[in-house]
Amino acid sequence: MGIKMSFILGFLLLTITGSMAQSTSQILSADELTNLQTALEKDTNLVQMIDYFGKDPVELYEQYKMAVKRSDSIWQHDQNTLAHFDNIGVTEHLEILPLIDWFTEDESLAGEAGVSYLIKTDQATILFDLGLNPNNEDPSPLLRNMEKLGVAIGDIDIIVISHNHGDHTGGGKWSKQNTFSFTGHQLDLGEKQVYTPETMTYPGLEPIYAPKPVKISEGVGTTGVIPSPLFFSDIGEQALVVNVKDQGIVVISGCGHQTMEKLVQRSELLFDEPIYGILGGFHLPISVGRNIGVFYQYLVTGHLPWEPLTREDVEDNIKLLKKTGVKIVGISAHDSCDESIELFREAYQDSYKEIVVGRAISL
Repeated sequence: MGIKMSFILGFLLLTITGSMAQSTSQILSADELTNLQTALEKDTNLVQMIDYFGKDPVELYEQYKMAVKRSDSIWQHDQNTLAHFDNIGVTEHLEILPLIDWFTEDESLAGEAGVSYLIKTDQATILFDLGLNPNNEDPSPLLRNMEKLGVAIGDIDIIVISHNHGDHTGGGKWSKQNTFSFTGHQLDLGEKQVYTPETMTYPGLEPIYAPKPVKISEGVGTTGVIPSPLFFSDIGEQALVVNVKDQGIVVISGCGHQTMEKLVQRSELLFDEPIYGILGGFHLPISVGRNIGVFYQYLVTGHLPWEPLTREDVEDNIKLLKKTGVKIVGISAHDSCDESIELFREAYQDSYKEIVVGRAISL
């Protein structure tokens, strides 16, 4: 680290911790304030993050703690009041074709730190998320991959957005406007049905905001939006649930901000059928490398920045899925590190499904 940067960080630390010395809080306990103070003194990266967001660290912690309390209340209310998905039906066939993710089947396809999956059932073709398009290209990596894989926009019956983050809406440009896009400009999508996790817009369409679980096609529904507080922001996310005949429920997640535990609990509430598979993104960045930078670990897990996700946390998720009886698992590399993915791969062996652009997962 250069002398200038060291001076800047030192100044920020003195400013932040100096102001904290005068801080009191009716929301945070004395121990929580001490832990925050200690974390700031030990971690200059955390100081940089807080400075970037331009908020007082005590205020951030208070907002996070209140958001956790609020989301827990919503979660408990929904779990106590939501009814079974009695009329969702079944599909005999399910195919999940990754159109956007980190790894690709060959070099002709584009990989990126985003998600877009084409989901085919007996009665519908569903596009789940639209990737990141980090450079706002036109045509986007998503459109280019669709062309190479023989997928046309006209083939898609339904679009589902998991949550309003740029790596799922087609870019941060669009998520900031509470909309989404296949490419660098918004295409005419005809009269497609679109299901969103919050109120969103699209030219010529009326996206359906459905905060509670909803059937979107025969055998396919959403989990409903599950609030997921993060230390620096809040997010609500929905996943897809597919009832596959003679197999059970397959859960398809965009980022898994909800946590695996809550996705399992919600699926068990909605269905009598067992959870057969769980696939997609789950935000398991326990080590830095490839697509995981040091700041990323602070932003996405829902943990306090000074209590990061650990290997033991990932192993606990694996134990949960094994105990639940989940038969197949696939973890997206767009938001999880290689170490976490390898733990699931080792645990599930031949039942582990690699999520690779251009490689279909068929049931």
